[in-house]
Amino acid sequence: MAVHIFSVVLTCVLLAVPEASGFYEKGSDVITLTKRNWKREVVESNFLHVVEFYREGCGYCQLLTPEWEKVAKNLKMLVRIGAVDTEKERQLSSASEHGDPSNPINGVPTIKLFKPVNGGGKGSNKNKKEIIVYNGERKAKAMIAFFSEHMPSHVHRVSEKSFADFVKTDVPLAVLFTTKSSTPTLIKAISVEFLGRVKLAEVSKAARSVAAQFNITEYPTLVAIPPHGIDAEVKYFSGKNTFNAINMFLWRHETDMKKALKRRKSEL
Repeated sequence: MAVHIFSVVLTCVLLAVPEASGFYEKGSDVITLTKRNWKREVVESNFLHVVEFYREGCGYCQLLTPEWEKVAKNLKMLVRIGAVDTEKERQLSSASEHGDPSNPINGVPTIKLFKPVNGGGKGSNKNKKEIIVYNGERKAKAMIAFFSEHMPSHVHRVSEKSFADFVKTDVPLAVLFTTKSSTPTLIKAISVEFLGRVKLAEVSKAARSVAAQFNITEYPTLVAIPPHGIDAEVKYFSGKNTFNAINMFLWRHETDMKKALKRRKSEL
């Protein structure tokens, strides 16, 4: 829970730390956010951003730093973990300036989630965010669980009945055959990365006819499927279960399918 201003003054005297150039140095997984990069990094992003508003010289902020570093390392590529120095970025630290006028920053550290709500839609609400103030435990494990729960997801849950309609599209497809009832954080992040580029779905083990159609014998299995009407092979992911590996697999699939769609269009 954020500490009120009058408390911060006392605590920061008792828990004073040496003068430093910043809590999060170059090479840290924590993104240093400023007025200059805020729009690009947060406003225009489809990823969940979680931001710590802190002040150098504040003891409680210093105590949070190693936990914040753990969160950033654990959720790297999945959730964007950032930090704003309220002393250096006074304008950005204003609640109205970062889009949350009803929740002014009355103490530090304050943690806020900036969650996209429109899935990269168009128009004036394209970059709309749901802003959540985190008041939970300031330990990495608790924060990772909370932030993961609030990640946006653009993964369709497809059944045997709806699968045929799902694949009738001119967009490249990817389907995760899974035994889990909830979407893994890694797949949520992949769905954000490929939003509007590759259509992602999950198919449960109960959808036996769909699994048989793709010769699925092991779970989980990620399958890249060509768009409707494109004569191309289905591809099966066999790499490491990491963001970068799946990202490269789907990027190649997307690139190949774009070329195939372009060829088909030129032949019409």
